[in-house]
Amino acid sequence: MIKLLNGEQWEEADILKKMEDDSFYYGHLGQHALSSSSLKKLVDSPKAYYKSLFQDASGQALRDGRLIHLHALEPHRIAELHIVEGTKATKAYKDAVAEIGDHLVYTKSEVDNAFYIAKALHDCSEASELLQGCNYEMPGVKMVEGVAIRAKADAIKKNGKTIIDVKSTTDIGKFHWSAQNFSYDLQAALYMHIFGATEFIFLVVDKDTKDVGIYDCSDAFIARGWAKVESGIRSYKWFFRENDPKESLRNYVIHGLL
Repeated sequence: MIKLLNGEQWEEADILKKMEDDSFYYGHLGQHALSSSSLKKLVDSPKAYYKSLFQDASGQALRDGRLIHLHALEPHRIAELHIVEGTKATKAYKDAVAEIGDHLVYTKSEVDNAFYIAKALHDCSEASELLQGCNYEMPGVKMVEGVAIRAKADAIKKNGKTIIDVKSTTDIGKFHWSAQNFSYDLQAALYMHIFGATEFIFLVVDKDTKDVGIYDCSDAFIARGWAKVESGIRSYKWFFRENDPKESLRNYVIHGLL
């Protein structure tokens, strides 16, 4: 049984089926279940997590990332998008956004740019082989220390043991830094736990040079990530479950020694 943050209770099979609907996954569960992204915020600052509940998580980097994922993993879904000639400043773009929402409206240049980035993955034999024999965009949910946490894996080998996560970067030479700075270790550890996998691989493409990188995760990397998962859950429980958020957040202080 999955008990969401708002008290709703779901049979696991039922909620997994419902999670195939992006509006439910990103909308309803975005508010009422934790995720790797929200845990990262909770580790950094409970106020950052609270603020995210009332903000639209859109941005150019996220838009580009979604398009790259579609081209790389589910190219047939590009047909679901409304593609507009010209820039976002055009009347055609603004009218389309007003009618169907910016999550489905993209400019042709955005789509074309993402295509060539994803093409670098398909053109690389090692990367292409890695993505073969996978199930894509697989939803997962689990109660972790009494808290509902959602996930959506880019690709899982059909044996269920290997998760592949596609990342794009502006400087692949600094990916080790990015993995630390953006807590990719937390994501890897959490996803392995939720999906019962034994291996997590980052498949990385440089948006500028189109270089491709394949990064395995060490035991130490996963252990650091799991420590962050536990820290994020503790933060959520303290600030949002065990205490009144208005009071606990108001009194949140960062202490340090310089």
